[in-house]
Amino acid sequence: MKDFKIQLEAYTSNLIVWTILLITMALMIANIITIFNMMAVVETMWVEIEQVKETNIGLYQFIEAHKDDFN
Repeated sequence: MKDFKIQLEAYTSNLIVWTILLITMALMIANIITIFNMMAVVETMWVEIEQVKETNIGLYQFIEAHKDDFN
């Protein structure tokens, strides 16, 4: 009976370790995927920011060229 108890404790310990390891790996994979998705969103936002910047520069140049027309 003592041998069975030792084997059961070892099995339980291994089960807990492997369960924690698998959960940790799953969370790491989920975090890596989230980071890549966030990077894609940032890249998209950066492209949009550059487009707005170019539009604002063009608008500013237009206003500067025609500021006497608005008075």
